[in-house]
Amino acid sequence: MKVFQISDSDSHGIEKFLKEQKFLPIQQTPIWAKFQKSVGVNSIRIGVKNEVNELVVFVQIFVRKLPFGFTSLQISRAPLLQETGNRKQETEISDLLISEIEKIAREKNAVFARFDFQEDLEINSPKFREVEEENFPLNTLVLDLTKSEEEILAQMKPKGRYNIRVAVKHGVDVREMNSQEGVEIFCKLLTKTTSRDGFSAHPKNYYQKFIEQLGEHASLLIAKKEGIPLAAVLLTFSGDTATYYFGASDYKYRNLMAPYLLQLEAIKMAKTRSCKCYDFLGIAPEDSPHHRLTGVSDFKKKFGGKIIKYPKPRELVLRSLFYKLFKFAKKFRS
Repeated sequence: MKVFQISDSDSHGIEKFLKEQKFLPIQQTPIWAKFQKSVGVNSIRIGVKNEVNELVVFVQIFVRKLPFGFTSLQISRAPLLQETGNRKQETEISDLLISEIEKIAREKNAVFARFDFQEDLEINSPKFREVEEENFPLNTLVLDLTKSEEEILAQMKPKGRYNIRVAVKHGVDVREMNSQEGVEIFCKLLTKTTSRDGFSAHPKNYYQKFIEQLGEHASLLIAKKEGIPLAAVLLTFSGDTATYYFGASDYKYRNLMAPYLLQLEAIKMAKTRSCKCYDFLGIAPEDSPHHRLTGVSDFKKKFGGKIIKYPKPRELVLRSLFYKLFKFAKKFRS
């Protein structure tokens, strides 16, 4: 086994490896790295090859700036592994990855490295600290898109189907708008949503780059009635999965039930793209009634689907004193 940093000249082998993945998180794709670079976040890719020079592990690491010249390393929904079934080999892979990530962390003056793992795909180290705060929700809801549209509607909650019919009855119209005008509309709706629900959003340029850089891997759908924007969703497409990445709506028109029809149209679009899964990205855990996602979870659950749980995130601390100061400052700000 050998670990190495992946250069652009290795892109062909990487594409083949990624296509073979059962689940391909968009955060581990070259197109996501391109998007992140456009908003000022650089990335490093590392891999592990076996004795016959085959790639068996891929990890894309994002280097985020912290104050005073420090950085953090973000490893999102990784590693991507070729299953070996060999516990000894998997331990060797974990040790190689941790060692290489520590080396990169020193080079990049990183305070810590953050790991948000895939379902049933994680690495372990006694150096890890388990953390509570979520970059990604630890629970999500996934629809099986191999079912017919009729079967998908049938497994929904009755109230979900009813609300879709209400939107249709009111003449709500859903269109794809991957344009600057579409982003303008989305951001205006998002401002209304964030002020209502008390969370923060990215600047408008972020969403513009999201559409521009992801290209065919992203889609912005907007629901209107008589030209008035009611709601919007920003989707991503990676491997065989479509993901409801961002959403926004105008509470003033909540009686029109536009978000329900919008989600159905997003699901139908995903099916036309031959996606097998539709990921709602995040719901609140069952035992957390005051979780930040509780409200939107009630909406998402009306569409049915299967609950997926992810391992708790872990952090590899490289600079203990600055790590404590960073965590204190973050807690104080929140």
